[in-house]
Amino acid sequence: MNNPSFNGLSQPEANHIQLYSDPELFELELERIFYSTWVFIAHESEIPEPGDFKTTFIGRVPVLLTRDDDSNIHVLLNRCTHRGATVCPNEQGNTKQFVCAYHAWTYDLDGSLNAVGLPSGYNEGEVDYDSLSLQKVANTGVYRGFIFATMSESARPFDEHIGGVKKYIDYYCDLSPTGEITVGTTGIYKQKYEGNWKIQLEGSVEGYHVWHTHKNAIDVMAREVPLMKDYPRLPVKAYDLGFGHNIIENYTLTEEQVHQRWPADFIDSLVKAHGRQRAMDALKHRFNLVIFPNFALLEYHVRVIRPLAVDRTEVRTYHTSLVGAPEQMNQRRVREHEFFYGPAGFGGPDDYVIFDRIQQGYDAWGSQWVLFNRGYKSEQTDADGIRSGAHTQETQQRAPYYEYRQLMGISGTENKLEQLIPGAGRQGSQ
Repeated sequence: MNNPSFNGLSQPEANHIQLYSDPELFELELERIFYSTWVFIAHESEIPEPGDFKTTFIGRVPVLLTRDDDSNIHVLLNRCTHRGATVCPNEQGNTKQFVCAYHAWTYDLDGSLNAVGLPSGYNEGEVDYDSLSLQKVANTGVYRGFIFATMSESARPFDEHIGGVKKYIDYYCDLSPTGEITVGTTGIYKQKYEGNWKIQLEGSVEGYHVWHTHKNAIDVMAREVPLMKDYPRLPVKAYDLGFGHNIIENYTLTEEQVHQRWPADFIDSLVKAHGRQRAMDALKHRFNLVIFPNFALLEYHVRVIRPLAVDRTEVRTYHTSLVGAPEQMNQRRVREHEFFYGPAGFGGPDDYVIFDRIQQGYDAWGSQWVLFNRGYKSEQTDADGIRSGAHTQETQQRAPYYEYRQLMGISGTENKLEQLIPGAGRQGSQ
């Protein structure tokens, strides 16, 4: 069902500030996006052994990820079926069963109810063990170890949902000689900012700000990767991959540059493991990938976005390591990650300050629109319907909102930007 009161507030070239500040719309986003489509949960490497578990959230809904004794993975609602307390308060660990602290109702790793506290107090037939198991999400999907779940039985098939991003996940994982990564074993950052969740979604693939906000980082990075000196003019692009997913190419190395950046023995190990073409695909490409609505895959980490309120968001950053790679390679990944994203880094802290300032700026209600028109007129669409633009333009920021409007039932009236904001048409797109 559409929401006429919100129609027209999201256009291809601009969003109204109400999309970032309206509590009613935020509640609708939880219902129609986070509880209706596929949401990233965790990576298999976070629960490697039978009995391992992790707690997390789908929107506000607490969920429990487990690996049972047969190594099957389950995504369960973290809510006792008796009186509703969360059955597991810990973020991560290993256990044989989950015991609710309130009345000792006890659940197996697959969610099955197997015991209740003081059972003699129940009459026959008052506890239906089968129907009172922990509730499971509607469906789960796994690709290259990345686990997604949906609360909706009517969500599109998982393979269709991530079809456009699979090759980039392959590039990421194939940087390991075994094709495997671990997530979070070498570090996790937990951050909150006073702003809407979509600000981070947009910011994860923001190429326009890099040359300005992160100029000092660019200058330092260019010592090791000289092509970064020409970041605004690099021949790389950003793409709308469909279903809200999008990607920005940070840079794409030539084969000569691959050998300059990576040790020869590491390159040889990947060629031996994957074949030359797959190895070069992995070695050449550096990118930021967003999988709508809550997940980003960056060179050294995965980023999970959790909406807390219309103007409050939690972001968890899980560092990634390459299974089978030389220790010095993974150590290098840690240090390069710290350089940019660490608490004292050259990049990440700046971004979160900006996110706070963006939300503050929305209170300046005299200016009603958030612009995404950079490069709109020159955007290309290929035969498969994939939109693309230069990496410092805003194709990738526009991308999520095609899916957003579809899921939210909000129509964009395709007003020209000049009709929304007098004089906006005079803005350049380079």
